[in-house]
Amino acid sequence: MDFVTIYYTFVPDGICIIKMEGSGTEIQIPAEIEGKPVTEIGPYAFAVEKEAPPMEAETTLVLQKTDEDERTAPPSKREGHALQRLYLPDTIKRIGAYAFSGCTDLVVLHLPENLAEIPHHMLTGCISLTALGLPKKLKSIGEYAFYDCRNIQKLHIPETVEKLGRYAFYNCRNMESINIPKAAVDLGTGLFLNCDCLTYLTFGRCRHIGDIIAGLQQELHLTIEFSDGETAKLLLPDFQYEYVEDTPARQFHQVNYGTGHLFRQCIGNSDIDFRRFDELFYLTRREDGALMVLFLTMYRLEFPYRLEEKRRADYLAYLAEHFHWAASYYIGQGNLSAIRLFADWGLLKETNIDNLLKLAGEKNKTEITGFLLAYQHSHFEKKKKTFDL
Repeated sequence: MDFVTIYYTFVPDGICIIKMEGSGTEIQIPAEIEGKPVTEIGPYAFAVEKEAPPMEAETTLVLQKTDEDERTAPPSKREGHALQRLYLPDTIKRIGAYAFSGCTDLVVLHLPENLAEIPHHMLTGCISLTALGLPKKLKSIGEYAFYDCRNIQKLHIPETVEKLGRYAFYNCRNMESINIPKAAVDLGTGLFLNCDCLTYLTFGRCRHIGDIIAGLQQELHLTIEFSDGETAKLLLPDFQYEYVEDTPARQFHQVNYGTGHLFRQCIGNSDIDFRRFDELFYLTRREDGALMVLFLTMYRLEFPYRLEEKRRADYLAYLAEHFHWAASYYIGQGNLSAIRLFADWGLLKETNIDNLLKLAGEKNKTEITGFLLAYQHSHFEKKKKTFDL
């Protein structure tokens, strides 16, 4: 059995947790101590310089009152079992900086529903966190708040958040998707530096996008809401670059590989050059992978914000040219929505629907088969021939 001592002190509106000593894999902080609500977690309260090896063991919690001048306790050198699960009561309103810094084995963290701010460096080095639910009333995320949380894959930021501090998600190397709320008007620099896997970004408004994606060279899927209520969805191809020396001129020139840098030039901080974006389609058709081009095409046709009719025809012509391959891909994925879009765009023909039905049957995609049969019946069923006698 492990023994954990939680030190606390009184604050004007309740109790502040100062620090943790001892070892324990799972801790649940009580909502009340001495009849007063627990309202605060102090700076460095659970922070460690070096985490102990993890081991499952039952934990006995000991509560110990301490002096107020210890509210900024430095990180402990934890001995015993590593902290893996921590549950905070919803009575907590404030959490101090570096509160969980260095908790490398922390897998589960329940944040209180009334928390308004995630302070700077709060989760620095929490490399075992893969997911985290953020409170619905959250207003601010401080700088370096998620620094080196390298295994978080998805994060939904509440629409109430107004501020994202600089480098807030620095080194979140496995982050795949995240959103920037419409209310977020104060955005720091380097938010996603070293987020090499970040692919899906949703923006509640067209603002600061150029700066946010500036350091991201990988393939990006952007969903952007505009002030007129319309939505655009764009794919930006990846690219690489290197510096090549021009010896006679004593200069270095940047050489780019891939089309991604050209598409990024269409993305500003307050607007997007859709005309130029669509003009580059010929280039991505020639140089980028087929699946990437397919997604780019589907996004522009499904969300045709500021799409000129001539460019729409270009996208449709590409789909018609590669229709069997594109339809086969979406049938294999069981994506009925895409097949419905093909029907809306007039791509389902009497000459190709039998092949699609055969493919859907082979892959046991019953919903798609049902839709195709109904479409065939309503659009292509031949009328019975009649003869005059």
